[in-house]
Amino acid sequence: MTTSVSNSGGKLAPSLKALIDQALSRKDLSEWDRSALEKAAKAGSISQADYEEGMNLFGACMEAAGYKFTKTTLLNGVIEYQPVDGSSTEDAAVAAEAKAQFDCYSSTGMATQEIYRMQQANPDLLADFPQAAVNCLKKAGVVRDDFTKEQFKESVGMGESKGKDLKPLFDVMSNKAQTCLYSLGFTIYIEGK
Repeated sequence: MTTSVSNSGGKLAPSLKALIDQALSRKDLSEWDRSALEKAAKAGSISQADYEEGMNLFGACMEAAGYKFTKTTLLNGVIEYQPVDGSSTEDAAVAAEAKAQFDCYSSTGMATQEIYRMQQANPDLLADFPQAAVNCLKKAGVVRDDFTKEQFKESVGMGESKGKDLKPLFDVMSNKAQTCLYSLGFTIYIEGK
């Protein structure tokens, strides 16, 4: 996430409107991003239509750069692009793809995409992303109400067992869990799933 944390009690911003205004103050926005964010500032949120348009522009940019992706719309409307099977794992190829992704996001709607994901999965705008994930998972009914941030960290490999075999305390690959996790920037891969 390229937005900065405000001094509003561990939040990205005191409100979604403030987060949008914060993004609008950036000098590096694409024309499309600035236009979409100006509409969002007036409306108070980013529309699904504007978000989808930005993601389609990103997808077209990546395709023009020679990359093929599978597009999935998650339960909360967030769109996930994943490389097709057989993508190269060589360092140079991975670096080239990462550069293409950054260039495409920058030239289309990076800020709009980031804010939309927060709007959908982190409505409290918490800067503590593990806690935001726990809140999202609870709201989606994936975990019990007594599920803690420490349990989440252990389940996704951020806790004391970091680097060891994951033993998640919830089905990290379920649609509901993936919707929360991907929207908040967590990528979890369980071999064989």
